[in-house]
Amino acid sequence: MPHHKKSQGLRIGDGYTGSEKVSTTAWVAAAAVLSIGLALTAGAVIWQQQRASAEARGLQERQVERLQADVVKRLTMPVYGLKGARGALAALDGKFSRAAFDAYVESRDLPREFPGVRGFGFIERVARRDLAAFVAARQREGGTEFRVHGSGQDPTLYVVTQISPFSHNFSAWGIDSGANPVRRQAIEQAIDSGEATLSAPVRLVQDPLKGTGFLLLVPVYLQGHDPGTPAERHAALLGLLYAPLVAGDLLRGVAEPASSLLDLKLSVRTTDGEFQPLLATRAGQALAPAEAADYGLSDAPTADSLRFTVAGREFMLDTALTHEASMRLLGLSGLGLELGGALLSLLLAVTVYLLAAGRTRAEEMARGMTADLARLAMVASHTTNAVLITDTERRINWVNDGFTRLSGFASAEAVGKRPSDLLRSELTNEDTLHGMREAMSVGLGCKVELIRRAKDGRDYWVDVEVQPLHDAEGTLTGFMVIESDITARKQLQAQADEARQSLQDLYDNAPCAYYALDQNGRFLQINALGLSWLGCTAEELIGLASPADFFDAEGRLLFSQAFPRFMREGRISELEFNVKGRQGEARRVSLSATAIYEANGNYLRSRSVMFDISETHRIRQQLHQLTLDQEAMLESDLVGIVKLRDRVTVWRNQALERMFGYAEGELLGAPVRQLYVDDTAYETLGALAYPQLKAGGRFRTQLQMRRKDGSLIWVDMAGVELPALSNERGGESLWMMVDITQSKAHEARMERAALHDALTGLPNRLLLGDRLKQAIAAAERSGHVFALAYLDLNGFKQINDSHGHDAGDEVLKAVAARLHAGLRASDTVARLGGDEFVVLLTPTLVPADAEPVLNRLLDALSQPITLSSGEQVAVGSSLGLAHFPVDGQTADGLMRVADEAMFANKRAGRARARTS
Repeated sequence: MPHHKKSQGLRIGDGYTGSEKVSTTAWVAAAAVLSIGLALTAGAVIWQQQRASAEARGLQERQVERLQADVVKRLTMPVYGLKGARGALAALDGKFSRAAFDAYVESRDLPREFPGVRGFGFIERVARRDLAAFVAARQREGGTEFRVHGSGQDPTLYVVTQISPFSHNFSAWGIDSGANPVRRQAIEQAIDSGEATLSAPVRLVQDPLKGTGFLLLVPVYLQGHDPGTPAERHAALLGLLYAPLVAGDLLRGVAEPASSLLDLKLSVRTTDGEFQPLLATRAGQALAPAEAADYGLSDAPTADSLRFTVAGREFMLDTALTHEASMRLLGLSGLGLELGGALLSLLLAVTVYLLAAGRTRAEEMARGMTADLARLAMVASHTTNAVLITDTERRINWVNDGFTRLSGFASAEAVGKRPSDLLRSELTNEDTLHGMREAMSVGLGCKVELIRRAKDGRDYWVDVEVQPLHDAEGTLTGFMVIESDITARKQLQAQADEARQSLQDLYDNAPCAYYALDQNGRFLQINALGLSWLGCTAEELIGLASPADFFDAEGRLLFSQAFPRFMREGRISELEFNVKGRQGEARRVSLSATAIYEANGNYLRSRSVMFDISETHRIRQQLHQLTLDQEAMLESDLVGIVKLRDRVTVWRNQALERMFGYAEGELLGAPVRQLYVDDTAYETLGALAYPQLKAGGRFRTQLQMRRKDGSLIWVDMAGVELPALSNERGGESLWMMVDITQSKAHEARMERAALHDALTGLPNRLLLGDRLKQAIAAAERSGHVFALAYLDLNGFKQINDSHGHDAGDEVLKAVAARLHAGLRASDTVARLGGDEFVVLLTPTLVPADAEPVLNRLLDALSQPITLSSGEQVAVGSSLGLAHFPVDGQTADGLMRVADEAMFANKRAGRARARTS
């Protein structure tokens, strides 16, 4: 029965002697004090007046304390209502609907619970650049009449989005509270401090009397708790609950209990450091605001001033006894002095009694604490945790069984050693040990986590809690150390940290930008690649920036339209934006995202991914441009294009239809045969072209084709075989056709001009040489002969000189016509220049066959020629003749022989043809 005996000893030996002894001591002390007080009553007369004055001041101070407590209570009671609203808001996951907010406010009896409060409202912070989207969102949520008014020029607005009762406060709905410097100062003070904040005096828009008022503000943060630092509070701000307070209603009746005793003036410090009066009374009557401003009590004999702070706002309460109270309290003579002395003695006796009784209760409390420690020791001996008791030098006095199970050291091995020496491991954090020693050296407890080393060399983690131990007199006697084994938890935590780091590494090093957005479209999270694309640090983005800040104007417009739809629908895919980072690097990205919602269906955050598609976008643009170029080429007005399958039209452009005179769509499905002049042309081209196309080559030619109206056109056409995309689409070819009818005509004109004499239209020397070569070749093949005659006009120079060059030209044209008319179709007459002509007669059987023909020509030339002027002239001709192959076998040889014969005949004066 060791535990039972130990418990009995603690109960009996705790120093308790019973309540009667304590009571007797207190009564004896009180009686002694009363006796002494009565003995001194006679001497108290001389300081009667001083005591009366002290009592009056004490009365005044108590009234002031009551006034202060009443004012503080009235100003702080609404805080509890606002905090209740904050709790309700947290229960609703940070979002009040208008109906829910009205329901909460209606559940409170505002006039009774919170006198002077016009209602409760909610203020939300809005960036000016997001104002339009913010108003639109509120209107979609049911506030179709919601408008922001009273806005200043600050980039951040603090807009009242909820106010109830609405009928009394409708003018404050949508107002920008931040536009007023006083309101903004109070709002920012509340956000920075995280505490309820009372504004400086303001004029409330909902107060028809426009009297002095206040705004009582309570900040609300995400997750429902205070983040800690001002910067974190700003980042986590959800909004501010506020209550508009009308000072007149709030303070009504506060001075009445003290009005017969005190003159008073209650003022509040404004933002410029001055004090503005809120309430003033004189001889029990309230003063008007204008009179209160000049009212002062500092010259009164009993004047007193008290300053106190409520919700961050400083107040000053100036008081003095009224004239009637001063006369009543300070104007007493020595009447009742003996009674006052006796009363004072009695009060002192009671005080001594209370002090003695209080000491007795303190001793009883100390004994109770000692018993508690004994019970704790009993618990410590049986707990599974390791429990150590050390002296003030941190040496172990006692350990429980849990210590032995955990460390492996028995009690005998541990007593007298310091835990830091006995259980030290090279993995133990020295800074943590140093902190423990510092705390214990000044008698303080602490709570840390350490690595210990067991007797078998095993390292383990423990959660260490150190509590100081004191004796009945409060003297430090040692420390109780409780250690819990947290090795398994630490291992799981390490595994979780490793897994989290692995996931973070995958997240940060993914080949795309991962990020999350809040309901305002601002970044909540972003991986390393996304930060590098935007050229920012996480601190510069989280809670401050939106992806739209890095888009071009078109992208910002698209984002503003798509993000609200995304929050409603929960998914968006492959939106493309142009992104430009802070360092100027631009890229094209594709954005996809899914939304994460709270249990109540409210949007919480996005899960977004952004891919760099700059190269794909560039190639796509090039392909698009190529397509446009191809379409422009295929729809060219100059080039007709047709795709054939088995020589049937399966596609054509409009230029082809216009070229051949067909209506739109008329050629589709039609055989291409109808465009050819005849079957021969159709079959000839097919035989020439398609073998070459099937061999992978190209085919090009020029030929005449037929229009729908039957007219013929010259076409330059080129074709190529198209690759087969499937078995059903084999045998396709693409043909491009250009109408070259005009160029062909021009070419013919140019050819004629190059081969014919411009004046007479006869073949010139070039064409004569070509035909002479052809005649030689034909004669060589057939064995025939032909004749070549060289003519020179006689008397032409005289006509030219006497009648002019125009007359000479007329003579040459007439000669040419007569020569051409006297020849066969197979013969050729050419003008070499001047008055020289050549006649080629092909073929002839014998040389003598040419002479009759040439003599007829000479006769024709000798006939008179009538000029346009009506005059007649006559010319003759000398002629030289040569035969192939007798006189020559080359063109030059024949021309030379004929020329020589012509000159010989001219000298001889012969005008007849004669073989050489």
